[in-house]
Amino acid sequence: MSSENKEYQSTLNPYGGMMCDVYISSGLQQLRSFTSDLFHALILAGVNVLRNTRPYTNDLILSGPIEGCRVCIIVFTVDYASSIMCLQELVKVMECHRSSTAQKVVPVFYCLDPSHLHNLSGSFGRAFLDTLQRNSTDKSKVLTYRTALREASAASPTFLSDAR
Repeated sequence: MSSENKEYQSTLNPYGGMMCDVYISSGLQQLRSFTSDLFHALILAGVNVLRNTRPYTNDLILSGPIEGCRVCIIVFTVDYASSIMCLQELVKVMECHRSSTAQKVVPVFYCLDPSHLHNLSGSFGRAFLDTLQRNSTDKSKVLTYRTALREASAASPTFLSDAR
């Protein structure tokens, strides 16, 4: 079994309840270094953490674990909206957040102005529209994605600039 699969397996709880403390969602290769550092820092701090290392799968493999997490950290970049899978995962995260007062969402804006996400403007807005055109998404899905993006942008934000 690969180490990626062990990450998933080590946090699964077949009896229900909280499966992990923190779930990290970014889904973008360009952030692998950042999310890896964040993941390992949380592990060293004793936090039970899970991250999606396979963001381009067609089904939400982590649907159950997302439901059981106390905190979901979503790392947004300009390219986040370029992935329909990231948008679908975000919808799941926000659905879980709405249905559970115990689950918190922490958006991290990595080199992204939060207003661009909230208003679907700038490069983020263009990436979002391009993704919708490529995937010929129906109006109800578009509304679901827009709502999830706006809700996530309104949560207590964390800002990061590219300091590398």
